[in-house]
Amino acid sequence: MWLLLPLLLLIIPGSSYEITGPKEVSVLEQGSLTVQCRYDPKWETYRKWWCRGAEWDPCKILLKTTGTEWEVKRDHVSIRDNQRSHVFTVTMEKLRREDTGVYWCGIERTGADLGTQVNVTIGPGSSYEITGPEEVSGLEQGSLTVQCHYDPKWKTYRKWWCRGAEWSGCKDLVKTTGTEWEVKSDHVSIRDNQRSHVFTVTMEKLRREDTGVYWCGIERTGVDLGTRVNVTIGPARVLTTTAVTSNPNVTFTTTVTSATNMITVPVSSEDTTGSLTVTSHHSNDGSLLINVHFLLLVFLKVPLLLSMLGAVLWVNRPQRSSRGKQTQPHSENQ
Repeated sequence: MWLLLPLLLLIIPGSSYEITGPKEVSVLEQGSLTVQCRYDPKWETYRKWWCRGAEWDPCKILLKTTGTEWEVKRDHVSIRDNQRSHVFTVTMEKLRREDTGVYWCGIERTGADLGTQVNVTIGPGSSYEITGPEEVSGLEQGSLTVQCHYDPKWKTYRKWWCRGAEWSGCKDLVKTTGTEWEVKSDHVSIRDNQRSHVFTVTMEKLRREDTGVYWCGIERTGVDLGTRVNVTIGPARVLTTTAVTSNPNVTFTTTVTSATNMITVPVSSEDTTGSLTVTSHHSNDGSLLINVHFLLLVFLKVPLLLSMLGAVLWVNRPQRSSRGKQTQPHSENQ
C-alpha cells in the first residue's frame, strides 16, 4: 500500500508533488497574463509546455520549451524556463474573451507527462484603465467627437486613436505627444486633457466609408490599453422647399443639408440665373426653416417691394411741359 502512493503521485496530472501553479487567473480583454509554474529540481532539463483543453488527454499543446532557458514564442504566447529557479513562465498577450478556458502547465517525460490545471478568465475590455462610448454616429460631411476617460496614473502617457476590426491589426490614425497639445492628421485630431483625465478625438468631413470599428488607446510598455468604439456614418438629411412668387418667371428652390447646415438658394428667371449659399450655425430643422424664410424675405420679397415702389415713383414723377419754351416771348423781337 505504501509503495503505491509515490507511484500514484507520479502518474496523476496536476500532482502538487512534482509541479505546481496557480489554480485561477483573471485578466481583462486586450491585456496580458503571466503564469508561473514551479517544478521539482529533478525535471530541470526536461521540456516544459503550455496547453489548452478541459480534459487532460485531448489537451492541445500551444507552446513547448526546447529543454533550455531560451524563450519560445508563437503568435501571442511565449514560454521561458528558468532552470536555476526551477520555474517556467507562460505569457499570453492581446487577450480576447474567447481565450477564457482551462489550461495546463506541463512537463514532458517518458510515460505520462506531469501537469497542473490553470483556469483562465478573460473579462470585458479594460474598463478599469480606460473607458469610452460603445457606439458613436455622425452624418456625411459632418463631424463627430469621441471622449475617452482613463485612470489618472496614465496621465503623461501617449494616447492614440486607431481603426481596425481586430486589435492586433489596428491602424493608428493619430497619437498625442504625451502633453495637452492638440495633434491633427488629415481630418482627425486628438487632444489630451490631463487635468480631467480624458482625451478627445474629433473626426471632420465624414464620409460613408468612415463607418467601422475604432479604438481609444494608451501607449505603454508591454501591451497597450484600449477600448472599442463602433462608428456609424449615415447619409446627410436634405430638406427642399420651393417658393412661388407673384411673378411666374421667378422661383426660389431652397435646399437644406442638416449635416453641414448649408443653405443653397438657386434663383431662376427670364433674365437671371444664379444661386446663393449661406452657412447656418443652427443644427435643428426648425431653426433652418426660419433661416430659409428670412433668406426668402431678404432676397425675394424686399427686392420685389422695392421694384414695385420704384415703378410707382417712376409713373408718378413730375412731368415738365414741352410747350413752355414755345409760349415764352422772344426778348430779341421786343
